[in-house]
Amino acid sequence: MKDEGIEFKCGVAVGDDVSYEDLKAECDALILAVGATVPRDLPIPGRDLNGVMFAMEFLTKNTQSLMDSNLEDGNYVSAKGKKVIVIGGGDTGNDCIGTSVRHGATSVVNFELLQRPPATRAPDNPWPQWPRTFKIDYGHAEVQAHFGYDPRQFAILSKEFVSDGSGNVKGIRVISYILLS
Repeated sequence: MKDEGIEFKCGVAVGDDVSYEDLKAECDALILAVGATVPRDLPIPGRDLNGVMFAMEFLTKNTQSLMDSNLEDGNYVSAKGKKVIVIGGGDTGNDCIGTSVRHGATSVVNFELLQRPPATRAPDNPWPQWPRTFKIDYGHAEVQAHFGYDPRQFAILSKEFVSDGSGNVKGIRVISYILLS
């Protein structure tokens, strides 16, 4: 009889440190919890400008500095005094929104590619599918409380990062669209 309970092994790479087959043979049940630290790039003109960065670069540096020194070491990218645009949503985008507010950004906007979801489930989104409905997460609520607006702008397609002439981003060209059904 096997021991009961849950054993967590952090920092173990399945496939390198232990094989999936060995885990499957050893355990009654496996939960694979994964996250993506490999960014999805947005290869549009101006992508290489200073001030354009991946979400996980921003969040990881912030979290590490927070844990190491309560941000006193300065080893993070600060949003203080900046106008922040977060492209994309989900948990990672929401974390960037909330972190930027807490840093002291002067404004925070979130571009969502898709249309604003409905308040209730649409007929093409039945249970047990994840409910694609309009939700307010903590980052959106923080912007609302601090600045007085919902940061999300829906149906926005990012086309080009605009340079200030010296290699820094100063803006972004977008297309706002409406789907006619």
